[in-house]
Amino acid sequence: MARETTYVTPSVVWWLRGLVTVLGVAGAVAGPVYAINGATQAGAAVRVPVELAVGAVDVPGLPDGALVTGLDGGRAAELSAWYSTVGEQLLARGDAAVLGLAAGVAAWLLRPVLASIAAGHAFEPGNARRVAGLAVLVVLAVGIGPLLPQLASLAVLDRLGQIGPDSAFVPGVTLTVVPALLGGVLLLVLAEVFRQGEGTSWDVEELV
Repeated sequence: MARETTYVTPSVVWWLRGLVTVLGVAGAVAGPVYAINGATQAGAAVRVPVELAVGAVDVPGLPDGALVTGLDGGRAAELSAWYSTVGEQLLARGDAAVLGLAAGVAAWLLRPVLASIAAGHAFEPGNARRVAGLAVLVVLAVGIGPLLPQLASLAVLDRLGQIGPDSAFVPGVTLTVVPALLGGVLLLVLAEVFRQGEGTSWDVEELV
């Protein structure tokens, strides 16, 4: 027996579609603008995440205008250094640009999917491809975005002469792979559900 009540009403889905659109446009504009604004501040201070060596309680040898905050016993801290370059500023804010653009593309992919769900035709042709696109987008945004501030950190540490065996910092790049892959795989599974649904819907239409 078919379920008569719905989990989400069409009006709620339309509302979500509007919200996704607003957030997507806002992210696509604000993220790149924030990064570009940083590039215009080359020469000023740039803030980057850093990791301190085990047992480090002080950071000797920093030039004037450089400051480390977050020395609370943990290894994660933030380094602020003046005389930044355009590249350092862009990389330091690059994660915001990537996430903002990803939000815009995600909204573009989701809008037709939500519209077809609200109209009662979730398995319209193309929805599976759009959800698969979201899977790729999640992997790229979550995997690549956080790398950019880390690359900025390497550039700043190198400029300050803080890369070497005697440095209190631990230079390196950490890939955020597991959350990105997990989200991507789950969305690919959902894309397969839509693909099979599209095939079933087509077969029913052919019979009718």
